Amino acid sequence: MKLEKLYDLYEAGKVSKRLYWELARERLVPLLEVQKIIKKNPYCKSVEIREDGIVLKTQDIELFFDMEQNICRAETILIGTEGEEISLMSRFVPAGATIFDIGANVGRVSLGLAKAHEDSTIYAFEPVEDTFHGLEKNLRLNGEEAHIKAYHMGFYSESGDLKFFVPAANEAASLRPVTDTYYFKEGDQSQGERKERLDEIICPVDTLDHFVAANGIARLDFIKCDTEGAEKMVFAGGARVFSELQPVVYTEMLRKHAARFDYHPNEIIEMFKGWGYNCYTSDGERLLPFEKMDESTQETNFFFLHEEKHRELLKQYGS
Repeated sequence: MKLEKLYDLYEAGKVSKRLYWELARERLVPLLEVQKIIKKNPYCKSVEIREDGIVLKTQDIELFFDMEQNICRAETILIGTEGEEISLMSRFVPAGATIFDIGANVGRVSLGLAKAHEDSTIYAFEPVEDTFHGLEKNLRLNGEEAHIKAYHMGFYSESGDLKFFVPAANEAASLRPVTDTYYFKEGDQSQGERKERLDEIICPVDTLDHFVAANGIARLDFIKCDTEGAEKMVFAGGARVFSELQPVVYTEMLRKHAARFDYHPNEIIEMFKGWGYNCYTSDGERLLPFEKMDESTQETNFFFLHEEKHRELLKQYGS
């Protein structure tokens, strides 16, 4: 029986105080396990149970849990499966930077960079409406809704309205259906049998070149991109951006995601070479040149730096 139901029974006089104490304690003991995880995870500070939701407090930001998801961003940070590379990204963000967070999700990267670079201008883009509302909620929670400009849209190689496939865990939404059925399962929350769901919705997209020109953006210093496999098409829509504005790019590239879009990540590496960029991985401290992905590649996140514009950064952080 759920704690809420026990509360209602006690209030109605149908459960004695002593029995209520015993049954309620059984349900509250898992809080001790959460406290132990917080002690082990140096990045997490606390979990706050509030009337309007449950909030994870990290060293720099706060995020709402979304337990309707099979897995949510705050949860992955708490239990230690979400890598923290904000400090690494921050090294490549100059003073007064303009930053694009493409595939912003619920705002973890945008918020982290906003705290680290208070003089920056950040644009956060999230095409899936439910996830976008989560982004807005977290921006308000951290008081960053003025600093971070949130846009309900995505990027692609064309402008318009495109079909997105949204599984029950909507953080895995993509322009191509995900193949991992784990993400189809709805959040458990002890509600009984877990159902599977995959919705099809229409989301607005634009090209990088058109958005930058239409909004009069003359400076773009850093782009983070995580679009569940659509990265090649996102970058293809920004030929002028990468040729002229030459931002540092931090992007996810996975063979399994790219395959759903019928390309290989090496095509992205070649595309950037045409704009004067080289590809790098990192050991957490230094940039490591990366030429070609093969079946033995374990890395999933990569930097692209322009060999001329970013010469000083390469001297400072190159291997």
